[in-house]
Amino acid sequence: MSVRVRFAPSPTGDLHIGGVRTALYNYLHAKHEGGTFVLRIEDTDQERNSDESLKTIKEGLAWCGLSYDEGPFYQSKRLDRYREMAKKLEESGRAYWKEDPDKGKALYFAIDRGRQVFKDLVHGDIAIDTTADPDLVLLRSSGFPTFIFANAIDDHDMGVTRVLRGDDHIPNTPKQLMLFKAFGWTPPEYGHMPLIFDPNGEKLSKREIEKYRQMGLPVTVSECQRLGYLPESILNFLALLGWSPGKDVEMMTLPEMVKLFTVDRIGSTPARFLVDKLQWMNGQYIRKCELGRLVELCRPYLAAKYDLAKFSADVVKEAVRQQQERLKRLDEIVGLTRWVFLDDPEIDEKAVAKWLKADGGKAILEELRAGLAQMEKFEKEAIENLLKGVAEKRGLKLGKVAQPLRVAVTGSDASPPMHETLGIIGKERVMRRIDAMLKNL
Repeated sequence: MSVRVRFAPSPTGDLHIGGVRTALYNYLHAKHEGGTFVLRIEDTDQERNSDESLKTIKEGLAWCGLSYDEGPFYQSKRLDRYREMAKKLEESGRAYWKEDPDKGKALYFAIDRGRQVFKDLVHGDIAIDTTADPDLVLLRSSGFPTFIFANAIDDHDMGVTRVLRGDDHIPNTPKQLMLFKAFGWTPPEYGHMPLIFDPNGEKLSKREIEKYRQMGLPVTVSECQRLGYLPESILNFLALLGWSPGKDVEMMTLPEMVKLFTVDRIGSTPARFLVDKLQWMNGQYIRKCELGRLVELCRPYLAAKYDLAKFSADVVKEAVRQQQERLKRLDEIVGLTRWVFLDDPEIDEKAVAKWLKADGGKAILEELRAGLAQMEKFEKEAIENLLKGVAEKRGLKLGKVAQPLRVAVTGSDASPPMHETLGIIGKERVMRRIDAMLKNL
């Protein structure tokens, strides 16, 4: 039988990172097996659903590169089907109407009591005691179905053969299996994946977005985009949160993941979201990124902070190229290139004190200024020869000579090599910055 899996999010907020991992694992499983990946929107919660959330789901999956083969199917358009199947359960004696003082009249399913055992693709045999559980609500007073009920009917109608979802759904599974049995249907196989924990060992919650923002954890697709993570690094990182390809493999493209993915290598223990590991991985993908694409990815961050109309496309491209090896997130490009795009660089006073107000730093800068003023073009060889000549004359290491100049023209003691730094700033602005620094020393 051909594998058919589904991703079934509710449109009640931003697309969560846990949801992306669920979608990814189902996508990988379907593609590895030559099967079908279905998108179903579980939108029966009328109070919490939103069009904006639905948009983030579709756009988020597209951004990640997880294309679905069928769908999206909407539960809100299948209400007649749920009511039809509810009536069958009522007619068979398995369902009954009951009035609730707070919730109104609802249709209940009489569940099986006792020890319920099912085989899980990840955990093996799982046993749950339903002796003390209440009967299951099928239809609310509004006429809308509950999650467990609609979910089971949809999985049957859409031919889903395997359900890969989070561990938090384990308690729902026995009741869904009861529904399949009551209808005389063959149920899908279930596999429950470990939850994702934050660095403190607590379960990631959809409702703690601001707390995670303070921790630097991008737990929604929109937050990943805001901070400048690449979709390929997000997918690679999430793939390893609960699944192992073996042989210590870490860096994988989506096609490589498809080739390696098997359900039996999904772990059974919670995975911890370590942002340092994500940033490292993102940096690796940024370094591999084609420069033209990287420039376009960085441009919105730069344009939001600087007036790029003042600079040529070549300057913008060179500014990004110089920082490609240093970036861990795209948003960092703003701070790393401020000395390029600001008329007057932000000055690090500690760097000024260390390199210009001590050990003859001012005299070194004055000598370098005189040499730079005589250059018609800021060419690599001429700049390097000037720095080496001053260092040799003064009996100093090259860094001791370059740092006063670097601080004067960039405002800090960290930048690309001086010939690149001076070249992108341009002679006129370099001389103006040196003069301003000397005046204030």
